[in-house]
Amino acid sequence: MNVISRNWIIVASVIYVLAAWLSVGHYHDDEYAQVLNFATAKIGLDMQSELMWEYKAGVRSGFQPFIAYLIAEVTHIIGIESPFILSFIYRLLSAAISLLATLVFIKAIAKEITSENIFKWTMFFLLFSWLLLFINVRFSSEGWTTSFFLLGLGLYLLSPIDSVKHYLAIGFILGLAFLARYQTGFMLLGFGLWMLFIDKIKPLNLLYILIGGVISLFIGAGFDWWLYDSPTVSSWNYFMWHLNAFRSGSGIDVVVYEPWWFYIQYGALQILPPLTLLLPLAVIVFWFLFPKHPITWLTIPFVLFHQYFGHKEMRYLFPVLPFAPVMFSLVLVKTNEYFNLLKNKFVNYSWKCIFGISVFLNLILVILVLSIPASKEVALWQKCLAPLSTDYKPVLLVLDPDGSGSNTAELNLDFYNVNNLIIDSVNNETGIVTKAEQYPEYDLFFASRKRDRSLQLDEANIQHELLCQALPDWILKININNWTSRASMWRIWAVSPSG
Repeated sequence: MNVISRNWIIVASVIYVLAAWLSVGHYHDDEYAQVLNFATAKIGLDMQSELMWEYKAGVRSGFQPFIAYLIAEVTHIIGIESPFILSFIYRLLSAAISLLATLVFIKAIAKEITSENIFKWTMFFLLFSWLLLFINVRFSSEGWTTSFFLLGLGLYLLSPIDSVKHYLAIGFILGLAFLARYQTGFMLLGFGLWMLFIDKIKPLNLLYILIGGVISLFIGAGFDWWLYDSPTVSSWNYFMWHLNAFRSGSGIDVVVYEPWWFYIQYGALQILPPLTLLLPLAVIVFWFLFPKHPITWLTIPFVLFHQYFGHKEMRYLFPVLPFAPVMFSLVLVKTNEYFNLLKNKFVNYSWKCIFGISVFLNLILVILVLSIPASKEVALWQKCLAPLSTDYKPVLLVLDPDGSGSNTAELNLDFYNVNNLIIDSVNNETGIVTKAEQYPEYDLFFASRKRDRSLQLDEANIQHELLCQALPDWILKININNWTSRASMWRIWAVSPSG
């Protein structure tokens, strides 16, 4: 019988805590702008940036912003004021939820994988895949919806407990997955159809699951009321906004549309090659070999919707990534039973090479997850900008050559700017002279991630001293062939016009 070793749980717990502590910042701007920035506004901190249009449209859930706000209020009461400690607590909470969900899911699928050796490797990739580790410690909608859906699915598959509380809990947890990210509704639809037509769930038990889901939706409406200061349902607003945009064709120019093969190419080449070169094939084969499996029913509508949807980002498919190791494993077991492929020396040797290289690369990538911040901008705040706010009377001038404000916005992170550091922009280095006249009583600092800015500062006759760079010091010390001087990365200089 396949079981989860206690040692595996201990090692996974340690790695998840380390990742929560070391993997600073957010993966995508939405994780900050639509969660932490919303919470920042409700906390009442002074804000230099505007809330995104989604706030005015009321299309984002108040679920995670409320959790962030609640934790911030509690930590404030006990004397924790550092936004970096607070964001670590958010990541630690995310890690705890995801690890619990993963362990429940592993226990639920253990009986399906007949090979003990393949089960161990399935468990290995579910617990220690670099990408799942990276996602699972993020305080993001993608991470939370993945964790809650996996937890709800695992609890349903574990055992046929004929208990009202059991099914209410499953429905409530799946409802939280929906609140975290509304696109999860496609997975919920597929899972619900599987329960109804394949698993033949008792109508009363399905009703309990629906009631649990409705309860979470009512609570979600309360979160929305809190966030938007008026009664509203953001999931409905979200649906209507997209429906109206589709009908009118508005909003088409503000997103980048990717070709239909985007997810196939990205998943095969960038997740964990060479193993994931087989991922698109493994998924399709799994769908054909296991047409009645719940993973088939919940992944097909979710993947097809995102395949059809023009604007594609790999993070949109994060909720289905935990199913990839299981799909790989079941396909491997089934095909080996049919064809005895692994008895062929060439196939066996090739498979071991592909697998061994993938495991080695995964180890390297896990080390990088634990070493390099997820967001260089947040790392810069923690390493440099926050200390500046206490040691000086600073103004941060951000190079914004095209005047779009995008570069300035990347560093204008109100959640971390608790001392209200003034952030302004300049189109080029000569603009520092004008800003010095505008802020005569302030210490000026200059930020840019473009290359060769020291030369530009010299040409503009600006005195400058490099204070810090976004990457970790140990990486910067490995300065082979002086690559750091040519690399594009965030740098901060203390500046003053000469003369």
